[in-house]
Amino acid sequence: MRIILYLSGEFEELARIEAETFLSRVLLADRQITVGECGFNRFERFGLIHEASLHLFSCESNELHDFFREVEIPDGKCCVRVRNIGEKKADSTKLERELGAILWKRGAKISVSNPEYIYRVYLANKAHVGILLHVTDRKQFLERRPDLKPFFRPGAILPRLARSLVNIALKEGTLLDPMCGTGTIIIEAGLMGLDFLGIEAYSNIARGCKINLHHYGLPSNILIGDARNLPLKDESVDAIVTDFPYLQSTKALGDLLDLYEKSLSEFKRVLKPNCRLIFISNLDVEETVKNFEIKYKLYQRLHKSLTRRIYICLNS
Repeated sequence: MRIILYLSGEFEELARIEAETFLSRVLLADRQITVGECGFNRFERFGLIHEASLHLFSCESNELHDFFREVEIPDGKCCVRVRNIGEKKADSTKLERELGAILWKRGAKISVSNPEYIYRVYLANKAHVGILLHVTDRKQFLERRPDLKPFFRPGAILPRLARSLVNIALKEGTLLDPMCGTGTIIIEAGLMGLDFLGIEAYSNIARGCKINLHHYGLPSNILIGDARNLPLKDESVDAIVTDFPYLQSTKALGDLLDLYEKSLSEFKRVLKPNCRLIFISNLDVEETVKNFEIKYKLYQRLHKSLTRRIYICLNS
């Protein structure tokens, strides 16, 4: 099945990597669009992917009317929905009416209010047309904002980012967050139906994390422990996703680098071969990650004094 994935523009680079985890082959890339052969159709797991559509065709925008004169007509009621990506390329309402009229003249049953099939037209550098399969409920991520959880500490990453990283890390198996904090990463993993384990060094934070897990109906798979000395067997987890503490002053640099060096050694030990480690940092730590293959390093600027680095690594 060939699909169109409509990506978040907020962090498109990461969204594109997430999209690739759902595809067996990428065929085409455009602004906030990836087209490819579907290899994993768990669309409800999307983090930074807004929509999935069954790909019908891609063309120049000025060719749309001609293509709609040839496109297959479904048996049920249908309508056309147009989305401009980036700068406005067309009057979406006018174009929807024009393309819908072409389908109606060809015998299609048009229903704007209650369609069974939606022709989704994405206008990027080219036009990409498909039958809408899935729309991500983005409201859920707002409802799970860190400050709306029962137990809150500043600095937690947003749920949609956590979910995207989990998708990139693994399709199935057990995910470990060895510095789980309030639990954003493991909560998203649990809600996606994955097995998970969180480890937290501070007992009061671990208790708060359990409260958050219970709030979402998830098991309290939390251990109190040190990421530099994990209480786990060798090669016992399928992925590691974590958010390192951020450096706040140069005085703490020595302690933080010690944490990186010792914890990364432990991550190497407990992670299965050819599985992924993904971590967030506010430091450039390539030298410390030398025992892993760095597949991607992404930057996310939060404000003038904080830029996140997202390392996506392979335990090769």
